[in-house]
Amino acid sequence: MRYYIKCKLNPDGRKRLVDSIKSGNLAKGKIFYEGMQAALREAAIDEKDVVHFVEVCYCLEGGLYPMSMELPTLEEYFDSIIEVKDACLRGECTMECEACDCTRSIKLPGKSLVDKLGIQKEELPCVSNNTSFVDMGRIHLNRRKQREGIEALRNVINECNPENIKPVMAGAAISGLFVIFQDNEFFRVKNIPDTREARQLISELGLGLIDTVEMAKTQARSSLARSDRRSNIV
Repeated sequence: MRYYIKCKLNPDGRKRLVDSIKSGNLAKGKIFYEGMQAALREAAIDEKDVVHFVEVCYCLEGGLYPMSMELPTLEEYFDSIIEVKDACLRGECTMECEACDCTRSIKLPGKSLVDKLGIQKEELPCVSNNTSFVDMGRIHLNRRKQREGIEALRNVINECNPENIKPVMAGAAISGLFVIFQDNEFFRVKNIPDTREARQLISELGLGLIDTVEMAKTQARSSLARSDRRSNIV
């Protein structure tokens, strides 16, 4: 799930927050490291020093409270966690969080947090060892280029070449397999049936698939996300 989080900035933690974001040490070594770094880099802060951001979190799906793993880290820098709520309608979630743009339209109130903290863009280090790191949960997907089904996948594969269209990642959601491609923009082929042929095509693109559509459906049915109401629905 994606959560909309509001935190009150701790005056005593402001400098530590700046240093941690600039050095790339915020949440370093944690499973949510890259997501939290990216979330706070895109965060906004309002006139009351409340920081607003959206972060992908799988704690609920794992049987824990929303953001339960992340909250102790946030509490090191923020005076209080004001609110954690669903950033999109849970019933509409297809569990494609690593490559979904469902919350891109949310306008965070206030000004850029990094600007307010006086952090220059060039001071922000690459989050991972990959210098071309892209947080897949925050990419802009061109919906006009989006295609569906295995025939569409075949057609895009025929168009692929290093100077034209490049495969980026593949995954499984409850609605089918999906593949992200990049030309000058990112776009997705979704709702691909989870068949041997589809997996073979994805493999030939050099992309790996760990989960299956059935696994995604089972996870959705069995997780607390199916009925939990601890976080509010937007």
